[in-house]
Amino acid sequence: MIHETGLDVRRHDLDVDTLPEEEFDLIHGRAVVHNLKDPAEAVGRLASALKPGGWILLEDVEWSATLGQPDGLIVHPDAARPVVVKVWRAILGLMRKNGYNFDVARQLPTLLVDEDLVDVGAEVRASLVWGGSPPAGSAIRTIERFQDDLIGAADITEPEIDQTIAMLNDPSSALVRPAMVAAWGRRPHGDGGGGTQGMPPRTETVRSWMRTSPLFAKASEVEMSRVASLADELHVEEGEELTVEGQPGNTFFVIAKGTATVSRGGTRLVGLGPGSYFGEIALIEQGPRTATVTADSRMWLFVFDAKGFASLMNGIPSVANEIFRALAERKRNVKR
Repeated sequence: MIHETGLDVRRHDLDVDTLPEEEFDLIHGRAVVHNLKDPAEAVGRLASALKPGGWILLEDVEWSATLGQPDGLIVHPDAARPVVVKVWRAILGLMRKNGYNFDVARQLPTLLVDEDLVDVGAEVRASLVWGGSPPAGSAIRTIERFQDDLIGAADITEPEIDQTIAMLNDPSSALVRPAMVAAWGRRPHGDGGGGTQGMPPRTETVRSWMRTSPLFAKASEVEMSRVASLADELHVEEGEELTVEGQPGNTFFVIAKGTATVSRGGTRLVGLGPGSYFGEIALIEQGPRTATVTADSRMWLFVFDAKGFASLMNGIPSVANEIFRALAERKRNVKR
């Protein structure tokens, strides 16, 4: 256990370890439940660990569409589809062989209801992933993780893997990744009351965080809903490079939590924190990254691919004005 500045970080095995009763105001698990031997039992322990009035949010991947019709995987350009589908079909086969629970995501709302939680809700979200983006990098790491088994036992050739990875690195290519199910619920108060308001939808949660950024200070509520629909979420660890000087880039970043350092030529320029944004220069000028941005801590960011960024610039004047203002200021700083 690590204890620092009031924060406890504990390692816990949900399959075997017990949790303290009624201790937590919020429990969040992302892509965790499918790894558990008995998801229902584990969710029961999590629910018991909530304080009265506490919330639980569980997220997991919904594979049914991909499993049912892998040939229907949305891939751009279409010429890349046969190889990409073949590789992902093989990966799914290996996951099934290794005991992956493909059914748990759709069961999440039921698991929460079975624990007598209230205000249970859920949403399903799938997003288009453009090559070269952080989510595409995650897909590449999945392929690399299974690479030896794919070549050895799944009738996949090394050139086919290389072709799929190249497609995921190509900013002009894209695919729709499997949907993510988010399900939430609240432990009722002892009197069964406590209100009837459910957990805010994702768009409201995203909007509340984005309001901390000067980029969206003048955007209307309707415009903020549009922003939330365009954003994807990215979690990175300390030390990860979000942009690399001189490399191409097609992603725009807004920091929700954590800090980062901007450097050029190995020299530190400035630090960034919650509400800061970066990555717009390469997108506007269609050139390479002008600086390297490195995470100083664990970070939670909202990211926009090239099309999403274009929608911000073309559809929300206050955002475009703020970005151009910041761009001019950053260019002045470069010349100093």
